[in-house]
Amino acid sequence: MNDISKELCDERASRTEKRLDKHSSTIDELRACSVKLTEMLQIHNERIHDHETRLGSLEKRPSNIFGKIVDALISAVTAAIVCLIL
Repeated sequence: MNDISKELCDERASRTEKRLDKHSSTIDELRACSVKLTEMLQIHNERIHDHETRLGSLEKRPSNIFGKIVDALISAVTAAIVCLIL
């Protein structure tokens, strides 16, 4: 087997450490961007939920109005029948 000298190992280790140190600032920037993106996604999801709630209430509104009209007509017909009987 090939024997690798300690000097060669130390040299490679120091080169690897230098390369990692050079990229550590980039990794830190990416980590900060990841945190910002996560916060933005949370805000976006909250807004979507708010919009869904508002749209749901707006979509129910016509059916509520229609229900009130039907109830008013039934009440008016019932009152007219009672008045005719008395």
